[in-house]
This record gives sequence, C-alpha cells and structure tokens, in this order.
Amino acid sequence: MLFTPLAAPSEPWTILVDILFFFLASAACAYYFYYYKRRDLLGKFWGSTLVAGIGALIVFATLQTYIRDIIMWLMSPKIGSTQLSNVNLVAIFLGGFIALYIMNRINHNKERRD
Repeated sequence: MLFTPLAAPSEPWTILVDILFFFLASAACAYYFYYYKRRDLLGKFWGSTLVAGIGALIVFATLQTYIRDIIMWLMSPKIGSTQLSNVNLVAIFLGGFIALYIMNRINHNKERRD
C-alpha cells in the first residue's frame, strides 16, 4: 500500500486541502461574528463566510511573507544570526493573556473606577 501524505507540494491533494483550510477558517470567522457576537451581517452566515473568504485571500496574497517573518521572529528572536533569547514570545504572550483573561472573569469582568 502506497502512503500519500496530504498537503505535500507535489501532490494533487494540495489544492483541495488549501481550499478546505480557507473555507473552514472563513466559516469560523463568520460563525464568530454572526452567531457568537450576534452581528447583523449582509447575507447572514453564508454571506459573511464569503466576505471572510475574500478578505482571507487578499491578506494571504499580499501579506503572507511579512506575517510569516514576524511570527518566526517572535518564536525565535534574533538579529541577523545572533540569537537574542531562547524564549518563544508567542507562547509567553499567549500564556500571559490567558491568565489575565481568567483573572478578569473571576473578578466578574469589572471595570476600573479611576
């Protein structure tokens, strides 16, 4: 039996898997805004899925390499070939924000009174 990995660059499945990822990500964004945030969007869920898909394609086509470079730098900060730190900044910021979100929810989402 011949094993064919999905999303290998030379395989015909690559295009189908890419389309599936775009559709699922667009549908997730549309679900968040239409059902979770309960926003009134043109075309309801399917219209917002289409708009999210178009937006995803525009950003993917124009900013993909810049975003990848930023994320890679945040995962391993270095200047040139000099490693600044062995800390994954994405992980520590994510952990910090999750901890503060939980603390805020425990405090019943109260606002400051300055």
